Parts: sequence; structure tokens; C-alpha cells
Amino acid sequence: MIQTIKFRMYPDEIQEHQLHELFTIYNHVKRIGYNLLFHGEDYMTARFGEVKTIQQFLMSLCHNNPYVNTILIDNKQTLEAQKTWLEKRRKYMTKQLKTITKKINKIKEQNTHDRRLKGLYARRSSITAKLHNLHLEPVVFGTKKLFRDRVLGKITRKEFRIRRDSSFSCVGKKQRGLKNLNIKILPDKTVKIRTFSTQKGRKWLIIPMSVNSVQEKWFQQILNADKYTVAVKRKLFKGKVRYFVHVSYEIPEPAPIYGYEQGAIGLDFNYNFAALTNVDTHVKLLSCHSISFGNLHSYRKDKRNDYISYKMDKIVNYCINNGKGIVVEDLQFDQEFSYNTKRNRKLSNLKTAALQLLERKCKKRGVSFRKVFPGYTSLIGKYKYSGLHNLSTHHLASYVIARRGLGFKEALPPVYDWVLSHVGEFIEPRVKKGSPYRSWSMIHDLFEHSGITSFKTAEILRKTVLMKHVLHSVTSAQPDNLKAGSSFMKAGRIDDYHKTWNYITNYTVL
Repeated sequence: MIQTIKFRMYPDEIQEHQLHELFTIYNHVKRIGYNLLFHGEDYMTARFGEVKTIQQFLMSLCHNNPYVNTILIDNKQTLEAQKTWLEKRRKYMTKQLKTITKKINKIKEQNTHDRRLKGLYARRSSITAKLHNLHLEPVVFGTKKLFRDRVLGKITRKEFRIRRDSSFSCVGKKQRGLKNLNIKILPDKTVKIRTFSTQKGRKWLIIPMSVNSVQEKWFQQILNADKYTVAVKRKLFKGKVRYFVHVSYEIPEPAPIYGYEQGAIGLDFNYNFAALTNVDTHVKLLSCHSISFGNLHSYRKDKRNDYISYKMDKIVNYCINNGKGIVVEDLQFDQEFSYNTKRNRKLSNLKTAALQLLERKCKKRGVSFRKVFPGYTSLIGKYKYSGLHNLSTHHLASYVIARRGLGFKEALPPVYDWVLSHVGEFIEPRVKKGSPYRSWSMIHDLFEHSGITSFKTAEILRKTVLMKHVLHSVTSAQPDNLKAGSSFMKAGRIDDYHKTWNYITNYTVL
């Protein structure tokens, strides 16, 4: 497990000037390296007239400094992330075209003069043009927003350069007993940083750093580590520049302290809040809790990360207070659809930061972390447990997740088995035969066909009784005691949820 500790550095005026030069040269070489990697070695030959590999060319710029290895690693990761985004974007737009074409064909079958066709044709044409022009574009270092602010004159040139060239780093490696070739953490609580200068006496910078009482144990772990990666960063704070050093090193994963012997905590993640459910070993619901993520989309990067870390600490503390491990969905974030801009941003923040951070925090604090299959948790909670617990759909989904994490399976209630037996082949299943969720998929499609769009318990129960009554009439079966005991349902209103649900689930037709 990787752990990162942040220390603050205190350079003097001369050292600060040398650090500024180091930030500038490092990030300048990084931008050149990215452009060469993006355009290829032929671009380097055409522009600089040298026939070399990219690494050899960058080494000549940096006087054979090993910083080049870290620069190449970062640039390759950036380029791979761009290619992944491009592929996902192309896949998403292709699906959009299929959906719009399918809708056009459906409308044309009903009415070829429908007014909606004009807008759909324009939409399809626009997406086709965007898909045709979709290509890989180089990144803007320092973010587009920062560059736009500089163009508009909202920030000075000095502030733009400080915020754009805000860090440099060196990856640790085991080489001749050295843990890091360029940036070393010394026992006297100083940082030894290699510069790009070749002059004697100016090759290294030794800058003091602060280590408080809490960080002391981590500092000793860093000194004893086999290797570590160091990143030096600077930030503007009230008009002044502050310098920090981030040290990342490998630590063994601690043994779990809070397991699943007494039950589990189920977690259902949503883009704006998390739903938690506490169950015992017999999956009896003990308590539930919600943690809101607030205006996550409106924060800047650093504040957003701190806010997410604060919320993940709340989830971990809930598990520790109850003395149980956590169960989450094994989510795959290949988004093939789009919401509005605000919701897309929240979802992006969630998937890129929250889940990975939660797993690291759980392992670090001894909370067992288990992933389960995410499919049909909301539907099972809605159709099977809404009458029993009368909670929101998200808390019911977290309850199903907790059950799944403890090894319990979700059998279809008898009332739904009876309904499906009368439906026959009316519902075309979307799930392959043999899947344990095939019946749940069929009952969900049947409920949608029957007009159930609400997630409210009363709506589900009312429609279930109505559907049974209709199916009895179609099959010419006598209702017998179908309405007996249902006097507590008046005008679609349910006064006693538990009594109603027990009546429906226990009632079977022989």
C-alpha cells in the first residue's frame, strides 16, 4: 500500500531563486517531451534537425539528469489517459447515433410528417459531424481555465507561471543503495535536491523542512524505506509562495481489525450522497445513515480532494463506531450516456477520487473492505424489502449490498413467482438464461409495463394487488379471499405497511 506524507520546506532567498529556476526548467522540458511524444520522433527531426530518440534528446537538454525518466513516465501516462478518453467519447457518440436513428425510425412508422423528425435529423447530423472530426488533441498545461484567465488579464504573468509550473518530482528506485537519485530525505530533517546546474557547488540544494510530533513516526518509516518517490510543490497563499515536499513510499497493509463477525455495513454510492446500512450477522437491519456530498462540483481541485477525504473519513468512522467491515459495489465507470453538466462533474469527481480513497482509508485504519456485484441491488431492495423496512430506495439498495457481502442470496418472493407463471412469454427477458437475476429483470419489466414508475412503497403495494386481481380475472380464476384482509387499503392509501406487505407476500394461489 502506498502512503504519502506532506512536509513543508523553508528555503532562504538564494535557495528560493534556485528552486524557481528548477521548477521552470523541469516543466519546460516536460512540455517539450510531451509534444515530442504526441507528434512522434519525425516531428523532432523536422523541428530540431536531430536524429535521436526522445529520451536521448531530453537528456541532452537536461545534462543527462535522471529527472528525464520521471518526465517520460508522466507524459506517457498523460497520453494514455487522453487515448482512453478519446475511445470512450467515440463509443458514447456512436451509441447516441444508434439511439437517435432508432427513435427516428419508430416515429416515421407512425407519422412521416411528425414535427419531431426535423429536430432529430439536425441532432443526428450534428453528432455525425462531431464524430467525424473527433481526434486526439494536445493537453493545455496548467488547465484551460488558468490559460483563459491569463489571456483575459485576470491573473499576472508571474502568478500564471507559478501555478502552471507548480511541481517537479523524481520516482524512487533501488540503484547502488540509493533510494532516490535526485531528491533525498536526510536524517537531519532536510531535503537534498539536485539541480540542473553543472557548476561545482551548485549541483545540490539542501533545504530544511518541518516535521511535527505526529509526522515523526512517518519520517522514521521514510528513512527506513527501500525506496520512495518525492514530489516538490509550490502554492500561492495570500500572495506568498509556500513550498512543500510530498513523499510516497510503500508500507505493508495492516491486518483488519473490524471484520464481518458481527455483521456488515452496506454502502450505496450516488453522485450526491452515500447511503449506509448497518446489519448484524442475521442481516437484521439495525440502523441507517446518509452522508451528503454537497456542492462537490463547485470546488477547485485541492478543496474538492480535501472535502472528499473529509466525507470518506465519516464513512470509515461509521464503520469503526459499529465495529464492522464495509461492503461496496464493484462499480465499473464506463459511462455510455450523459446527464447535465453539473451531474456529470459530480459523477466524475466521485469515480476518480472517492472510491479509491475510501478503500485506502479503510485498509489504513483496519476496516475490512469487500466488493460485490452491483447489478439489481436497487430493484431487489425496491421490490422485496420496501414493505418490510419502508426506507428510501438507496438505503434498501445498501441493505441488499450488505446481505450480498455476507453471502446471502436473494430468492424471488412467491407472489412474484406466481405473477410470472401467469404472464408466460409476454415479457421478453433482457438477461441471459441461467442468470440468477433473470426473474428479477422480468418482474421489473412487468412492473414498468403495468405503469409503476414511482419508487414509493404505497405505489408498489397497490399495483401488486391490482395486478393480481387483473390476472385472476384474465385466467377466469375466482378471487376467493383476494380482497380479504385488505380493508386497510382505502383509495390507494396504505395505513399499515407491515400488515399490507405480509398479506401480499404470504398470499399464494393454489
